[in-house]
Amino acid sequence: MLFPALEYSEVLDVDSRKLDPHSVLRFVEPETGEVAALRPDMTPQVARLVTTRLAQAPMPARLCYQGSVLRRRRERARNNQQIPQAGIELVGVAGREGDLEVLEATIAAVRASGLTRFIVDLGHADIAPQLLHTVARERWPEILEALALKDQPCLARRAEAAGITGRDLAALVALPEMHGGAELWARAERVLADTTALAPMRELKALWQAAGDDGLDVNLSVDLGETWRFDYYTGPMFQLLAEGPGLPIGSGGRYDALYARFGVQHPAAGCALDLDNLEWACRHSGAEQHQPVRVLVSASASGARRVLNDLRALGVIAARAPEHEPLEYARAWGFSHVLEVSGKGASLTCVSDGSTLPVAAVASEIARQLPLKREA
Repeated sequence: MLFPALEYSEVLDVDSRKLDPHSVLRFVEPETGEVAALRPDMTPQVARLVTTRLAQAPMPARLCYQGSVLRRRRERARNNQQIPQAGIELVGVAGREGDLEVLEATIAAVRASGLTRFIVDLGHADIAPQLLHTVARERWPEILEALALKDQPCLARRAEAAGITGRDLAALVALPEMHGGAELWARAERVLADTTALAPMRELKALWQAAGDDGLDVNLSVDLGETWRFDYYTGPMFQLLAEGPGLPIGSGGRYDALYARFGVQHPAAGCALDLDNLEWACRHSGAEQHQPVRVLVSASASGARRVLNDLRALGVIAARAPEHEPLEYARAWGFSHVLEVSGKGASLTCVSDGSTLPVAAVASEIARQLPLKREA
């Protein structure tokens, strides 16, 4: 699916809380005076689509999209503000069943890219908020900032200043240390006992156990102190981490409250992959990169036109070669193969290694390398 990059702020804002002005580029539309923004996230746009154009479609809805989001990054040495993404959204499946389906699809997509070594880091969007239930919402950002930085002394000072006491204070200050594997759960039960954060912790534990029972062959970790910028997450959430980029290659989770903004009640969960970071991680790991088939056709004008039409009908990216040095041209412009057609026959040359196949092997070689085509 494709969505407009420029969107009205009222679509992107979540509940009564506004987009972070430090991370979003906004504009005033001259004709209407409405405030618009370059989208920092696609999920609200998907929600609007489901509740308008797909309002009569049976649930659940399983959707995918690709596009770019724009965020004003403040990390050091991070100047690229436009982030290419590919994502999935599962709308209409509640609870652990939906969470597992999104996790399975995401893990399969990452593995399909060639990356095999990565970590799925689980968290829950409601653990920290449950410990802040006595604090005014305007005080949350400074406390969550300290939690995100895992700065326990600062977290303790800010929490105490906001009036948090007793078991809630002790549990909140302990959250930065609450990360690990299976050994974490016993300690989490003790630390969060007698707090309202115990219920979301147990929900996350149940997802962890279900993922193991379901045979998800992946390295799982847990971080109970994880907190994210987008307010629409309401349940389990996750990030995918791999060596190389230093930032997640993907993230997602459950956001059951978002659709109420559009007048319906749909449980939902999804994930978005950062394609730049994913490519970086693949390159760092030495994963084999599969270059898409792009064929440069060297033939007479009439012959080239016929061959180009045939290739494009198969879904192959193809263009006509210049008269001189077609192999050099193909290498310069990222073509994977050069198909030379003449009165004597045809041959297919692989640009990466210069190997040549005879005419009889041309069709089978192209078919072998083509990606699977979806049914219309």
